[in-house]
Amino acid sequence: MLNAKIPWQRSYKYLGVTLDKNLHFREHIARVRKNALFYTARLGAMLGRKSKLSRRNKRTLYKMCIRTVMTYACPVFAHADPKALHRLQVVQNKFCRAATDAHWCVRNSILHRDMELPTLSKYMKDASKRFFDIAGSHPNAHLRAANDYQPPPPTHFIRRPRNVLIDPPDALTAAVDNLNDVNDTHD
Repeated sequence: MLNAKIPWQRSYKYLGVTLDKNLHFREHIARVRKNALFYTARLGAMLGRKSKLSRRNKRTLYKMCIRTVMTYACPVFAHADPKALHRLQVVQNKFCRAATDAHWCVRNSILHRDMELPTLSKYMKDASKRFFDIAGSHPNAHLRAANDYQPPPPTHFIRRPRNVLIDPPDALTAAVDNLNDVNDTHD
């Protein structure tokens, strides 16, 4: 044990989050996606097209069992590459399509509106906002100090976790928000 060489590793799993050298979180997102698909398959009989459960109960099962797996510690990796995060959004899109037994031509934005589910990017953005709000008013001075930093300029290539709060919404989130706004004005 003493004087033993510690082998170099490209990534390390700490508290359920896989950290890599450059904090790209690709391995973490791939592992989380695999776990979410595993749970989706296990719950497939209850969440699938032929299930007798109501949409509300399917949504509750999804939110409790699958979305929690995908979004655990999301303020840490919510600023990852949008293409990598899109792989998680695909899992949610497939759930919405199967739970509603929707035809292939129905838009994902309509499915999200009907299931009353925010997109994963919006959910992660809201979770990150709650996290940073709590951290900013925490009694621990070190945590408050870590929360206070000036974000880099938009042209800067390094992304930090707090950047997710100022990012514009992706196309699916914008479409769902537009549909919700239209429904609110007609009601």
